[in-house]
Amino acid sequence: MHFLITPRRRLGVALTKQEISSAPFIKGDVHIGEDRNSVLGRATMVASVFSTAPGCPDALPPLFDANITSMATLGLNISGIEEVEGVFYFQSWWCRIE
Repeated sequence: MHFLITPRRRLGVALTKQEISSAPFIKGDVHIGEDRNSVLGRATMVASVFSTAPGCPDALPPLFDANITSMATLGLNISGIEEVEGVFYFQSWWCRIE
């Protein structure tokens, strides 16, 4: 599904409501599915964002052990673990429709 996505954490630290509101969003196509992860050594639910802009790479690192933690009429939150430079951090994405 296509959303405007705003990460809610930076290296595992929660952003304030003001920081989230003023942060730039990423427009992308969110996919969630089960996949085997070689680093974790097991199957995991993975959320991935694919940029909708032509020629752009994946917009965000994938979330492992992804769960939809809340959902309402115009959006949802997906939480999980992201890998940044070999380190795993908790992350949450605020996904909303345009």
